[in-house]
Amino acid sequence: MCPSLGEEAARVRVRRLGGDEAILLGALHLQSLRADGTEPAPGPPSHVQAFAQAWQERSQDLPAWVAECDDKHVGMAICRVPALPQVGRGVPELVVLAPLGAPGPEPVTLAMVRAVVTWFGRGGYPTVDVSPQVVLPPAVLDAARADVLGRRQVSLPTRP
Repeated sequence: MCPSLGEEAARVRVRRLGGDEAILLGALHLQSLRADGTEPAPGPPSHVQAFAQAWQERSQDLPAWVAECDDKHVGMAICRVPALPQVGRGVPELVVLAPLGAPGPEPVTLAMVRAVVTWFGRGGYPTVDVSPQVVLPPAVLDAARADVLGRRQVSLPTRP
């Protein structure tokens, strides 16, 4: 019998990254870019170093998580927390989510989504918005009981 999505996701351990793990986050981000067919500009500094330094300076506003399974890093997620209360929607936003290994994209994504919403729920937030750049598989949306809202995206030019 084939394991369910929930059973596969339960194999994945997700933990929040500390500021001293910035290099790990940078390396996982580089891996996710390459998996999407993007090669960052050559350094110096390297993408890993530049990303790690930039994240470390803003890690309080951009909490990050790593997914692990069978002693391997299999995914990463980054959220943006509202900087000021009552400005904008006032809820955190999932801005990066990259499944990177076995047991597969859907179980890893579900495990990370569950960890993120649990962490923010404990912090008193009623919801977590998902950035338009983050695409969650339908099975994950269903398992997470997501509200899928129609949104319009507006881009304001800086040089009209």
